[in-house]
Amino acid sequence: MALLGKKKSDTCSTGCMITKWVLCLLLLIVAIAALIGVYETHVIVGTDPARFAIQFGSTSGSLSIIAFVMASVACMKHMICCMSPCEVCSK
Repeated sequence: MALLGKKKSDTCSTGCMITKWVLCLLLLIVAIAALIGVYETHVIVGTDPARFAIQFGSTSGSLSIIAFVMASVACMKHMICCMSPCEVCSK
């Protein structure tokens, strides 16, 4: 118990929380766009909508999977950051 010290807060300021959640939302949109890119590069739809093929092994397909994984990891890491107080606000 510190009598003269500043009390540590468990929550961030309003501006900090808004910034964190806006960034988290943008990262989620990027992850969804990357997932759409994975679908677009791997699924080939022909003239008949009932027939489609799945293609693996292309450079663009591999890069789209890498982009999706990186975007998903960034989104999850930032979501963890949103749930905990930041270092700046808790001091």
